[in-house]
Amino acid sequence: MRSNLQIAIDLFGRSQTPGQKPSADVSEQRLRTWKKAFEDMGILTVREDKVQATRFGKAIMDGWTRVDDALQGANSRIALLGAEVANRIRLAPPGKIPEGVPEDSDLLPIRAIWRAFRNLNDRLHWQDVNRALGQVHYESSVPAAIAQIQAFRKKYDGVYDATTLHELGPAALSDDPRLITPWLNRASVGGLLFSSEADTDGFRTLNDTGRTIVDDLLAQVPPGLPNGADYQTYLDYLMEPVQIAESPIAPEDKPLVDSIAQAASEFGGFKFIVLSGLPGTGKTRLARLVAERLTGGDDSRIAEVQFHESFSYEDFAEGFVPRKDGSGFEHRPKVLRIINERAMADPMQVYVLIVEEFTRANSHSVLGELLTYIEHRGRPFQWSVSQEQSFIAPNLVVIASMNPRDKSALQLDAAVKRRMHIIPVGPSVEALSSVLGHLDEPTREKLLEWFSTYVGILPFGHGLFANLADGSAITKAWHGTIAPLLQDPTGAISPAYQQAHDDFPLK
Repeated sequence: MRSNLQIAIDLFGRSQTPGQKPSADVSEQRLRTWKKAFEDMGILTVREDKVQATRFGKAIMDGWTRVDDALQGANSRIALLGAEVANRIRLAPPGKIPEGVPEDSDLLPIRAIWRAFRNLNDRLHWQDVNRALGQVHYESSVPAAIAQIQAFRKKYDGVYDATTLHELGPAALSDDPRLITPWLNRASVGGLLFSSEADTDGFRTLNDTGRTIVDDLLAQVPPGLPNGADYQTYLDYLMEPVQIAESPIAPEDKPLVDSIAQAASEFGGFKFIVLSGLPGTGKTRLARLVAERLTGGDDSRIAEVQFHESFSYEDFAEGFVPRKDGSGFEHRPKVLRIINERAMADPMQVYVLIVEEFTRANSHSVLGELLTYIEHRGRPFQWSVSQEQSFIAPNLVVIASMNPRDKSALQLDAAVKRRMHIIPVGPSVEALSSVLGHLDEPTREKLLEWFSTYVGILPFGHGLFANLADGSAITKAWHGTIAPLLQDPTGAISPAYQQAHDDFPLK
């Protein structure tokens, strides 16, 4: 009862001076005081030494959860946007190169700090920047600096003191950590990716949100800065992610977004809205744009999940998971039940569940009885695991994506198909033209001509050419990512794609 009551106090005691938690040092008298207060407010009941929330209590807890989710969603969006800007920062910005920095420096210092975090067990000491990373001026030198830090930590077991620091790096940018902190604050996006303050040993640790965002950005090549750019052009380049986030939907996307949103309004109350298209056609991005339109950009009303071959009902709806203390298993609602219960409690607002790779999983195994009740909204049923009664909220829209050429998509039976409203999402020359807008004209025209010629037979869409800085990056992507998609299982180019392969202009 003590642990359950502590959970309740955590939820209901949120104020400038929250109530004392019932730890082992709290007297039984204080515990009884909290218990009586919650019972008098109609929040909790205690039966047979078990604490249970009343319907009123559950409603309050759900309200707190939704507020927390909304705040967390806002923080996540700020963190991502800030990181996209920080990802472009240059050590030698045009027109304002700091003293001591070579004019030809190509270092992206925030990315260098992120790379160090991910290669150093997600922990970085301010002296790592001061004596190793801070001495680097070129991207090619970053791996050596990280290796230098790794060797130092291994030799001195991570001890940073006056007797060891000379081996981390003889030259220091400063003896004052406050002069190094600004770079770490930029890399943390104001404390959202990792703490702005170091721990007692001088380390900062990348958090879960930071790992996700950093990994996504490090996997991409940052857009190139135009040749001959001045400082104002550089500032505009930095702010481009913000402008994109604030701008309306791109003209080439608007017809599809309008169509999907209209379908969601007409059919989302009793069917899956399924975006069907090849890889790289922007299905997930479109689903997210529609979800943001339907929810007014409220991330707490959007949930996302990706199906895969081993995905099950227990992963999607509800199941049992091991307790942290190893004492057995506990029942836990999963993504569908969580977003559905929020929608049930807030019937005047639209909620959206985005399901990626819908056909990758065994749909009958994952959905079970839900296949019927997603069609017949409001009809009562029992969850298979908990046997608790519920219904699928009419205001919950499920937007799914699938590749129509997947073997699993070809095997969908009529029971699933008749519950789907399918919207084709094809490769787009117009979208590719927008994606390639930053390239020089000859390179852009060559690629557009090739794509226009073979768009009808290629097994991928325009999205595979996104985030490629220049012709050299396109050539690398061709050999490492795109050409392999044209191969058969033996590694040879499939006859259907041979001419497209041979005619690619940037090999």
